[in-house]
Amino acid sequence: MSRATWGGVALALLAAGAARAELRMFSYDPISPDAKRLTGAGVTILFNKGLMGTGRPLKVLATGVPAEARLTSGRQKDLGPGGLAAMDGVDDKVALFEVDAKAAQGKVYVRAFCPGSTRLWLSFSTIAIRRDLRIQAFGDDPKKAGAARLCGTLDFTYRGEWRLPDNRRPDPMEDWTDNMNQPG
Repeated sequence: MSRATWGGVALALLAAGAARAELRMFSYDPISPDAKRLTGAGVTILFNKGLMGTGRPLKVLATGVPAEARLTSGRQKDLGPGGLAAMDGVDDKVALFEVDAKAAQGKVYVRAFCPGSTRLWLSFSTIAIRRDLRIQAFGDDPKKAGAARLCGTLDFTYRGEWRLPDNRRPDPMEDWTDNMNQPG
């Protein structure tokens, strides 16, 4: 097969995988001191469940208050030379995302999770049903240009899954959760 044919097959597979991605939302209760301090009542993660069963987080929602952080793909090189693998005490075989400081309450998350930083990255352990979650927060180091620092390790226990409103994305600023059987 030619390169063009292989490229077409790869694109078709990617498109099929994206079409099968399923939007889900899990809530977690804080168990570590950092998680309790930074999240209070815990977090809710809105994510796309991919074909292989793992989740790609889209938003981190504060469970107790209407606050959200929208996520974009994170780049290891933005954390400094060696990325996560070069840092002590961090999980380096995880998914890395950056909080969009310009969207929703992104700036609030940056200030709360990493005081003094202007950027915030979150690494996530595997997101799966009935599985506990670890999030590590990293901020740009105001004392060392081009370097990041670990700001917190947040451990959570799985609480449950939210039923999403029919035919639309959840809006954390709208209280559709009062009636879990009849959303929206």
